[in-house]
Amino acid sequence: MSTSIYSSMKLVDNKEQHKLALPIDPKQGYAFVRYGLRDHHIDLHHIEVSPGLRGQGIASVLAEKVFAFIAEKQLDYTIYCSFLKTWKYRRDSKESDN
Repeated sequence: MSTSIYSSMKLVDNKEQHKLALPIDPKQGYAFVRYGLRDHHIDLHHIEVSPGLRGQGIASVLAEKVFAFIAEKQLDYTIYCSFLKTWKYRRDSKESDN
């Protein structure tokens, strides 16, 4: 699958498992961010993409969707995941250059 297919997927909030995920067929793999939520604050703990899907930009697609979700819900956030911290820093740096 191309990254554009993942880009068109809608983010799923699995509240019971505390995961924001792309709705990927389980036979193909998975991509999710594990989180904690209290009041209007979300803690982003960990991003995980199944081994067979890594290296295709899916984590970046997921990160973009997660931060759009946060903005839409007007949540405060704390990032504990090193990938998400780096992704957010790079995106913010690009936006400030424009």
